[in-house]
Amino acid sequence: MGIAHTLDDVRSYWNEYVNDIEVTELPVGSPEFFASLEKYRYDKIDYLRDYVGFEQYQGKKVLEIGCGVGHDLMQFARAGADVSARDLTDNAVRLAIQNLAREGYTGDIQQGNAEALDIPDDSFDVVYSHGVLHHTVDTEKAISEVHRVLKPGGEAIIMLYNRNSWLSFVAWVSGTNIEHAKKDAPIVRKYSTRECRKLFRDFKNVRIHVDRFPKRTLKFDNLFGKLNNYLLVPFFQILPATIRRPLGWHIMIRANK
Repeated sequence: MGIAHTLDDVRSYWNEYVNDIEVTELPVGSPEFFASLEKYRYDKIDYLRDYVGFEQYQGKKVLEIGCGVGHDLMQFARAGADVSARDLTDNAVRLAIQNLAREGYTGDIQQGNAEALDIPDDSFDVVYSHGVLHHTVDTEKAISEVHRVLKPGGEAIIMLYNRNSWLSFVAWVSGTNIEHAKKDAPIVRKYSTRECRKLFRDFKNVRIHVDRFPKRTLKFDNLFGKLNNYLLVPFFQILPATIRRPLGWHIMIRANK
């Protein structure tokens, strides 16, 4: 039986680890640091801007759960959204505030627990979370909180990891979580598209999109990096879309309250 990790374990890990920090040696918190990680993020996750359509949320009240250093929150702010965020770690809150401030943006960015948000019911037009809720102790409870704080008709945009993906297979073969190179994150859950629909059973108009295929990586200067760059990337480029599509690493869920 595996270790039953707690929220304190999760908080401790993410307080120490800034996602994708391996790709830059720039001073943490500097404008150049944020710009470098932002470029890397949207080169790697090249579908995200088009899929989310950040620009359509001008004037909307947007909550991000698990904002990290605030790359996606920045996209909403640039579009003119009224942004808020809750992150489990003090480090992320500090960095996200710094990130937005470098372009003159502010928001209600605070430490908070996705499973028990300090937010009244029916507060937000949009609740967004990308690659976060599969790391918490009770993912189902966190998704119920998303539903609670959304206004009636409001939209959830959530990404969860795909169990039946190319990267999940590589992680299984290599015995590592791959995405977290410093050390294994305490909790990394993966779901099928059917399980995602079950998690969002209290929502309406649930739409599923599977994406995130192999891209050339700067993050791993090892055997995995070489296999990814010279084998997986060209292989997936020639796969027919009908075969490739279900194997994406990210399950994007859009749903309404």
